Amino acid sequence: MHARRMGPASRRRVLTQGLAGGLGLGFGILGGRSQAQDALLTASGGGVNLKLMPDPGGGDPVPLRESFSFDAHYAHCIIEDNPADLAMDTFAMGRVVIEAHSFFMAMYATEVSLVSIRDGGGGTRVAKLAGALSCATEAGTATGTVGSRTATEPAFYEIEAVDGGHGGGATGDRFAFTVFFDSQQAPLNYGIFGPNPTFTGELVAGEITIAAPATLPLLPPDEGTPSA
Repeated sequence: MHARRMGPASRRRVLTQGLAGGLGLGFGILGGRSQAQDALLTASGGGVNLKLMPDPGGGDPVPLRESFSFDAHYAHCIIEDNPADLAMDTFAMGRVVIEAHSFFMAMYATEVSLVSIRDGGGGTRVAKLAGALSCATEAGTATGTVGSRTATEPAFYEIEAVDGGHGGGATGDRFAFTVFFDSQQAPLNYGIFGPNPTFTGELVAGEITIAAPATLPLLPPDEGTPSA
């Protein structure tokens, strides 16, 4: 992960602006890909970020796959497994060795607000989302296991998603999930990751799309199919 720090005032401003914006499905954007100035756009995507973690013995880096998905209503970011032992520099416990198949982290959004969509230049579009989430983390070392795959801690977050065009990471799509852990409300995750880590990596699969929403009319139920 790559850490990025933001002061409390900036964080409050981002979250306040986002929540005040509501769960809007689209924002106007100036310029970019011949889009009209007053066009309404929305953002969504999903895929896998690949990050390389240190090998405890100094060998080749250990690949860690981080899957994500988001839209204007929901977001998550999950690391299901680590394929080999890896070294992790924690915020409060120093460098620890996580044993193979013993690391798990899942962040599930409980509130989402689409804050802004802007022209990123060079044919890119950038979406910002913010809200609240719950995070479950479990890590196993030679001396024991900390955390849980089911017990969660709350936090705020900010997402930055970049759409470089159709083609995913090869065209410049990027996804970064910055989380703001409080030492009192999320002591486990704060101790491991620190106050505002950013979870990101090389986008090796998936697609970010920032475009006009695709819409269809609501069709009536098929004959013989009871309505909900």
